[in-house]
Amino acid sequence: MKNSNFPLPAGIDGGETSSRPLSLDALGFTAAEAAQLAALDPPARPARVARVDGPLAHVLDPTGEHLAAIPGRLRGDPERAPAVGDWVALRDTSQGEAVVVDVLDRRTRIARAAAGARARVQVIAANVDRVFVVMGLDGDFNPRRLERYLTICGDAGADAVVLLTKAAACADVDAKIEACRRVAGAPFVLGIHAIDVIDGVAPEVPRTYIESGMTIALVGSSGAGKSTLVNHLLGGARMATAAVREGDDRGKHTTTHRELIVLPGGGLLIDNPGMRELALWLDADGLRRAFADVDALAGGCRFRDCSHGHEPGCAVRQAVDDGLLDEARLTSFDRLQREVEATERRRDERRRRADDRQQGKLYRRIARERQRRRGER
Repeated sequence: MKNSNFPLPAGIDGGETSSRPLSLDALGFTAAEAAQLAALDPPARPARVARVDGPLAHVLDPTGEHLAAIPGRLRGDPERAPAVGDWVALRDTSQGEAVVVDVLDRRTRIARAAAGARARVQVIAANVDRVFVVMGLDGDFNPRRLERYLTICGDAGADAVVLLTKAAACADVDAKIEACRRVAGAPFVLGIHAIDVIDGVAPEVPRTYIESGMTIALVGSSGAGKSTLVNHLLGGARMATAAVREGDDRGKHTTTHRELIVLPGGGLLIDNPGMRELALWLDADGLRRAFADVDALAGGCRFRDCSHGHEPGCAVRQAVDDGLLDEARLTSFDRLQREVEATERRRDERRRRADDRQQGKLYRRIARERQRRRGER
């Protein structure tokens, strides 16, 4: 599909971005979305979700930013509700208002289990090519949390880059990079870098991982430095400063909503608020991709259903004993595997209840139809 370029109206995301021409290609539109759109009847036009505010989506297309209504049938379905990064099909009402009529299939998605006991998915970002996992080299540093973020990236099918921020104030950068390497052995992890965009430590590194039309998602804890990184990539201050902490004179930025941002040098960025809860929503295949090192070793176990505990002929346990695999890495794999299994049970139970409700509605409809026919005799 050939796309025309249009000037992006000023104010969509500020800075240099507002003066550049924008095309569907620059927004990340691919042949996969074009094929889906062409199959719709009646026709619809594409737009990309930049932000979701309840029943409204802020969407981007070559003519600029628009509001589009999200119908209840989509909002009520956590799997199909528009998320930041989604490509949606729009049609106009007779009053000229844009309405989302469909969410195009996602090439990738970053998802977690929604907070609470109910088994529901929360899509954090859609159609992501690469994830910047941002973690501070301060009190935020936690390799086990990094492991969880990388597990989600592996399930999404997106590449990952680990950015360790606030490097200028860290006295043991090399040791912490090595600690990250021990949990980041999957092939989709492209690199681990210590940076400090405020104090000039490798500030150019993030940009080298961004290409035109590529969508990057930022994930990490609150205060890890995501907003500072966004400001750096935009070439100026964009994110609000919540406070300046005593002792280090660094602003603490607060992101309150997910948003798709067009970058001045090409590429797109999905900024996410810091996540307090990171419950997994993935299957066993996603876990194996994230723990490719453990999975590769497991292929050498004597028993196919080896739990990597004390079974004879366990290649994974042997690797731990030989110092080739960290015991903590295996412990994390076991813990996350149990978490995935528990999530799958809750998900299966939710599906069963949904099927029961649908079956109950069908029985009631049949009963009403029979009663109506008796009344007509």
